[in-house]
Amino acid sequence: MKAGRQNGFTLIELLITIAILGILTMVAYPAYQNSVRQTRRSDGMAAALAIQVAQEKFRANCPFYAQNLGSTNTCGATAALSTVQADATSSEGFYNMSIGASSATGNAYTIVADPTGLQAADTDCDPMTLTFNAANPVGLKGPAACW
Repeated sequence: MKAGRQNGFTLIELLITIAILGILTMVAYPAYQNSVRQTRRSDGMAAALAIQVAQEKFRANCPFYAQNLGSTNTCGATAALSTVQADATSSEGFYNMSIGASSATGNAYTIVADPTGLQAADTDCDPMTLTFNAANPVGLKGPAACW
């Protein structure tokens, strides 16, 4: 009887293939995660811009911008006692929104988007800010690379 050639893979070939796949995964997965984090930033951006619109509408009827976010517009005696109608959480839930501490005045305010939940790993953009004042009427975005 003649010994025939058997079809298939040797154990060494399978181990080499698995090693190559493992290396590719180690390189590709972190890049994928970074891409997902960057995409989720749009959730914080949209929420910040919605608060900006709400603040501008609020300012039309009140002598200063509001310091707090809430369910109704309330023009108090000071910015610290005023509330603008806006959500404190972004629509997808990746950011907690707020007005920067003591940043709201008659002509300035800073919107702060703090990453939370799955987005908390985005330490490069923690927090994202959007500042409006006389020197920056179109808004100063920080960190700039995050916008």
